[in-house]
Amino acid sequence: MSPQLSEVEHIKAASRLLRGTLVESLADPVTGAISHGDNRVLKFHGSYQQDDRDLREERRLQKLEPAYSFMIRARLPGGVVTPQQWLNFDAIAREYANGSLRITTRQTFQLHGVLKRELKATIA
Repeated sequence: MSPQLSEVEHIKAASRLLRGTLVESLADPVTGAISHGDNRVLKFHGSYQQDDRDLREERRLQKLEPAYSFMIRARLPGGVVTPQQWLNFDAIAREYANGSLRITTRQTFQLHGVLKRELKATIA
């Protein structure tokens, strides 16, 4: 008897090896968002979509979509970075994110406020 798959395992199984339709979602210039399913897949890669809750009501009243952006989590083996790596992360945060570089309790950095059109350049 095989065990029942959880919702997360169903998403993984249907995602074409964790690809989903991310390429299509990221290429869509009509919206700053990606699909719900692709957001779930993106979380497996250490990133997720968010919206600016401070602008939510104002944008709703203007009949605009939420101000979507993305968080990207870096991978830092052992949580150690050199001074030059810190400066490089800081430069990336200033150029592609909202300027803040967050240090987490899990020994990594998070970049917030990355726009969809800047995701590839930020990760590269």
